Amino acid sequence: MNWRIRSTAGNDSRSATDDCLKRTSYVAESARAESPGGAAHASDIPYFFNTVAAKYGEKLTAQDAAAAQAVQRYIANFARTFDPNGKGLPAWPVDDPATRPVMDFSADGVPRGGADPLRPQLDLIEQLSNAAP
Repeated sequence: MNWRIRSTAGNDSRSATDDCLKRTSYVAESARAESPGGAAHASDIPYFFNTVAAKYGEKLTAQDAAAAQAVQRYIANFARTFDPNGKGLPAWPVDDPATRPVMDFSADGVPRGGADPLRPQLDLIEQLSNAAP
């Protein structure tokens, strides 16, 4: 999630649902040597489209598959109810402009809702982008 996506959360009055922000910190075990700085842009696509087996093939680990399954459960819940939360899943927090919580698909593969670890950086970017020229 970048600052522009975060800055649009809550701005659509036509939305029938609450905004839920996410951060992906998880990197497939076989790709960690290539991504020492963490998850690269768009590296979460195989998890959200349920194509991790095709993407990683024989390098797919049980942890990778479990991370993908958790993402898929949130997506299925959202498709059914417009709420990603469901039984047996850590709560995905609803966006609050005062605290800006996110669901972090964390580096260890466990989804965690809470404070955005990059909030200070994103707050600064947002302040600078909104400053008068």
